[in-house]
Amino acid sequence: MRGSLGGLPLRAALKRGALITAANWPVVLIQFAIGSVYRLAVGVPVVGGVFVVAVLAGADVRTLLGEDLRAAAGLVAAALIDRPEALSTFLVAVGLVAVAGASVLFLVQAGTAGILVRGAAQVSRRSESSLRPSVWHAAQGFGIVEFFDGMRRFGRRFLLLGGWLCVSYLVLAALTVVGLWASLSLSQREGWEAAWTLGALLVISMALVGVVGVNLVYALVQVILATDDCRLSQALRKLHLFMVHDARQVAGVFGVMLALVLLASAASLLATAGLALIAWVPFVGLAVVPLQVAAWLVRGVVFHYMELGAWSAYQSQYRRYAHD
Repeated sequence: MRGSLGGLPLRAALKRGALITAANWPVVLIQFAIGSVYRLAVGVPVVGGVFVVAVLAGADVRTLLGEDLRAAAGLVAAALIDRPEALSTFLVAVGLVAVAGASVLFLVQAGTAGILVRGAAQVSRRSESSLRPSVWHAAQGFGIVEFFDGMRRFGRRFLLLGGWLCVSYLVLAALTVVGLWASLSLSQREGWEAAWTLGALLVISMALVGVVGVNLVYALVQVILATDDCRLSQALRKLHLFMVHDARQVAGVFGVMLALVLLASAASLLATAGLALIAWVPFVGLAVVPLQVAAWLVRGVVFHYMELGAWSAYQSQYRRYAHD
């Protein structure tokens, strides 16, 4: 592992990542479809809990269903807090679906990583930033057999890594709750009334930074696992060396993709607001539902493409560092 030649230029790495991801476009659709099914599956026990609350606690079903998935789950749990048997059943149902669905997601990510690494390996170094049709065809590594082979080769390690990701999320959530509770307690003292606002802002900001950092480390470890086909402990050691030598290249890819995600999110919000205005127009409002479905599909595919494009760009940088 030399890394003496430095990483790819930022533009070349991004172009290479975008090309490899586009050439293997089926994995984008697979990721989007499995993610959508996962959210739908988690929503089933939540909707069931809504009706349990309606029956046991006499709550308004329309009010509960009017919330988003996480808010509805919180309302259901709060309403069932005095009924431990119903609450435990609800939590077990949500937990089982969440764990099973997350396991499928991690296995699909393993298959996707295998395809993207295969496509990257088929692109020659001399044409790594070219957009010629020959390079496009060379980058095509998708196949059903190859996809399941990636799941078989990397699935166990990706499941283990996904488990640590979930643990990291739980730790961040616990620290956030403790920080908010400490800010609230401090604000109740005389002269510390502003502690709640400032403390909550600081805690939530740190939690967001923590989530972003955890996700970045998670993606980079995936890259190393799939590229070097190594154990998780070895990938973590290699990650440290990679970040020491190529921190600037990684930060560049991360910064560009973060800016693109923010721009795409802003565009999505503007489109949603525009569709909400159209809904009030007589007759024209009838077209809102298919437009919303189309917007949801486009938004989901675009965001998954950007996510996998960033993954491929990181992989291109690591491949140059580790194998050149």
